[in-house]
Amino acid sequence: METFEAEVIIRRARFVNDETGWAVLEGSTADGATVVLVGMLHHLDERERAEVVGTWVNDNRFGMQVKVSQATPLPPSDDEALTAYLRRIKHVGEKRARRLIERFHGEDVLAAIDRDPPGVLAAAGLPRGAIAEAVSSWERIRVTRQLHLLLAPHGLAYLVTKIHEAFGDGAHRVVSDHPYELTSVFGVGFLTADRIARGIGAEVDSPERARAGAIHVLSETERSGSTCLPARQLTASLTELLGTAVDEDLIDDLVTRGDLVRDDGWVYRRQTAELEAELAERVANLVADRPGGRLGELGQQPCDGVGSELTPEQWTGVGGAFEHRLSLITGGPGTGKTASIRAIAALSSRQGARVQLVAPTGRAAVRMSEASGLTARTVHSALGWIPGEGPTHDEDDPLPCDLLIVDETSMASLELLVTLLRAVGTRAHVVLVGDADQLAPVGAGKPFAELVASGIVYTARLTHIFRQAAGSMIVQGAHAIRRGKLPDFAAPPEMRRDLFLIERAQPEKALREIVELVCDRLPAHYGVDPVVDIQVFAPVYRGELGIDALNEALRERLNPDGEPVRGGRLRIGDKLMMTGRNLHDLGLMNGTLLRLLDEVEGSGGDDAALLLAGEGAVFRLPPEESHALRLAYACSVHRGQGIELPIAVIVAHRAAGAFFLRREMLYTAVTRASLATVIVGTREALARAVSTPDTGRRHSRLVERLASLGRRAAGPATA
Repeated sequence: METFEAEVIIRRARFVNDETGWAVLEGSTADGATVVLVGMLHHLDERERAEVVGTWVNDNRFGMQVKVSQATPLPPSDDEALTAYLRRIKHVGEKRARRLIERFHGEDVLAAIDRDPPGVLAAAGLPRGAIAEAVSSWERIRVTRQLHLLLAPHGLAYLVTKIHEAFGDGAHRVVSDHPYELTSVFGVGFLTADRIARGIGAEVDSPERARAGAIHVLSETERSGSTCLPARQLTASLTELLGTAVDEDLIDDLVTRGDLVRDDGWVYRRQTAELEAELAERVANLVADRPGGRLGELGQQPCDGVGSELTPEQWTGVGGAFEHRLSLITGGPGTGKTASIRAIAALSSRQGARVQLVAPTGRAAVRMSEASGLTARTVHSALGWIPGEGPTHDEDDPLPCDLLIVDETSMASLELLVTLLRAVGTRAHVVLVGDADQLAPVGAGKPFAELVASGIVYTARLTHIFRQAAGSMIVQGAHAIRRGKLPDFAAPPEMRRDLFLIERAQPEKALREIVELVCDRLPAHYGVDPVVDIQVFAPVYRGELGIDALNEALRERLNPDGEPVRGGRLRIGDKLMMTGRNLHDLGLMNGTLLRLLDEVEGSGGDDAALLLAGEGAVFRLPPEESHALRLAYACSVHRGQGIELPIAVIVAHRAAGAFFLRREMLYTAVTRASLATVIVGTREALARAVSTPDTGRRHSRLVERLASLGRRAAGPATA
């Protein structure tokens, strides 16, 4: 391939992906020739000069292009470009910019400002009161320029804004002196920081590299669901990552420094170890404490008609809520968890107790409100989360309630559950309700299932399937899957036919079937909105029937004419999901389904923000956070475990990563729908999933911690 190396002036952007930094730019060389550049070029602006290195490639659709390996921004050379550059400084308009250029002879003006910002800017005619703001503005511009020079050679200049925001006007010194600190910036992982560090000469055996690598391995472990790793497994993974031998002495050094915690051969990130230990301690304290407050004690009998329909199983859960400061209710679909919540709330309210109902997601809170007749809120709303500060309610200002009932607790992460229990008053009772057989929450640990498994917390296990629910093929099919059996898709006369299997062996036919179901047949038959009321679930992102392919096919039918935004990655009207993080300041949680309403100009001339609708609210998302949005016509079961809506379409096919479809995943997906669940694929793929439990062990020591603390607990733990 022929190499390309030249100075290029950027004329216009054809396409820019804000999430990855990849862009297609049109530029011109010194001789006026037009050249199309492709690569990590997000950092280059129109009219900016850059030294570009790459290779010529012939694209089948777009012709000759330069695949860029390096694009280093250059100072502006001509007066027009220099004027535009200087106008970025606050209070420096076109006249003052030209005055500076004339006085300091063109290109030398930038060096002059670097040497004496206040003096040079004063010479431009700025009022004394504006000079300080102009100097601050110049410092930001200078840092940005220096960051470009440091990061652009590695194709990472698109990270400039994030890094500058994280480290302020000393960001360039962080990059050059302590590059592994960049791993604290969201979106800058160890491999990226390592590429920067190695590019500026960091040693392979650098202690900071080893530290960053160890934290990276444990962070990845947490993303996979574990809270910790055996020390030997950590050193083996770290050796593979760093490419150099690592022994446990390094781990001990990091433990001494306070970065890691070691406990009986297990190693944690310090923050995660503290959360797990705190959860165990708070649970043990609640279990050991005697009931009190306004709730008193309740006999196991209905009161004034309340709870008359409850089974003895359900009454054990109701009684536990009054007899224990912490109790659990667990059961599969149709076993009466909601009726138990309703009875507990009603009986508590009649005794004058203040009841607070919460759930991890907005949808779950709405369902809880409808079922109980009481107002339910999201956990974050109940905690009074303040942007930039965190929750209002904590140990010093507990939740104003005598009884806290948490629904869908199986979705609660380790951090969320700890934060919630911190806000429980000294005499308040807590009831955690959920399905311990569902998928574990996204992130480290599976605290609800572990509390059930521990045996020290009073637990009501609901197994009886009620008559109305028993008539649903979804409910019966879910319980069959939980037992490792294939659902029966032939509906008996007395059963409600709401679970279907459509077999399509060929991937292209399966894809066509899914698109027709979602866009035409299911909306027509059930009278539902194909975007709002139907969710497609698949195990993996890649492949002919992967999530990415499904999203593209469904968008082309459901939103073909939406106006492109964010460089064409998104369209107005798209169905999206917040992924990867919680934006507490905005009230946007990981897994929230959204609809893109519009792109609006930011305040103060900032880049355009996105207006999004979801869970009964409208959100204004800053442009730098748009990378966290993914198309969500189809999603993974893990990301969609908090979703409950009328219709679910599940893909069970070898072309959709059937190897990764497991029993717990299928069980969770089947129970997301209230009206109908349709499985598209092959019976073989479905049978394999049903017979394959999730064997990927989540390392956690919460149960062991609880066992060691459980001696303080008294009374029976399980009903």
